[in-house]
Amino acid sequence: MMQPLEGKVILLTGVSGGIGKPVTNLLLKLGAQVIGVDIANPDSVTDLLEHPKFNYHQLDLAQAGNIEELMDMVSKDVPDSLVALAGIVVSGELARQSSSDVERVISLNLTSQINLSKTIISLWLEKNIKGNIVFVSSWVDHVPWPGITPYAASKAGLVALCRGIAREYARNGIRANLISPGIVDVGMAAKQWREEPDYKARASRAIPLGRLQQPEEVAEGIAFLLSSQSQYMTGSNLLIDGGASLYPLDPEEVDKR
Repeated sequence: MMQPLEGKVILLTGVSGGIGKPVTNLLLKLGAQVIGVDIANPDSVTDLLEHPKFNYHQLDLAQAGNIEELMDMVSKDVPDSLVALAGIVVSGELARQSSSDVERVISLNLTSQINLSKTIISLWLEKNIKGNIVFVSSWVDHVPWPGITPYAASKAGLVALCRGIAREYARNGIRANLISPGIVDVGMAAKQWREEPDYKARASRAIPLGRLQQPEEVAEGIAFLLSSQSQYMTGSNLLIDGGASLYPLDPEEVDKR
């Protein structure tokens, strides 16, 4: 059984996405108070707004000033946990991606995470809160996947950020861990799996368990890292990827070398 999260106040970014909503629903079910943040219109979370323990802030976290504004908003009821889920991916070979595409990916997936982390850690230090950060990375933070190199680079940077925070602030009782999902059955991956036979064949070879990951399985891993069951973990990467990181992407490519 999942451990209850009663009494926890969790700041969750990327709340309106295909993974964000299942995560939010599980955290609320476990008794946590959730402060959701996303760039999307509040209409995208209408169902969640009906819950008494959920509130929503529409903000673009890629803008550093908005992070300061967010911290002012939550200063009276300071979150004791942060789930950094917000992120984007732009597909295409690196040489064909524009500089603005690369900048957008790095800005949201890494730079904004650094700024958000340092801001909430400062608040925790001021108020002597032993906070807990869960970064949402990806199995591609250490295994290449064709067509998303800037995204993979941003997630690799997130690993370094997490481990740095874990090392620097353990003395203050602040923990930081990552969860690295596999290919999740949401968004572009779900669409390609169902509509593009070549993609499905390639992805199937990359996933030993043979299926896409359900977002609820990601949510359960996040809930574990937020609970006291993980209280002796910091600087760790919880890899839940269906085995995708175990083997080369295309075995036939290895044979050609």
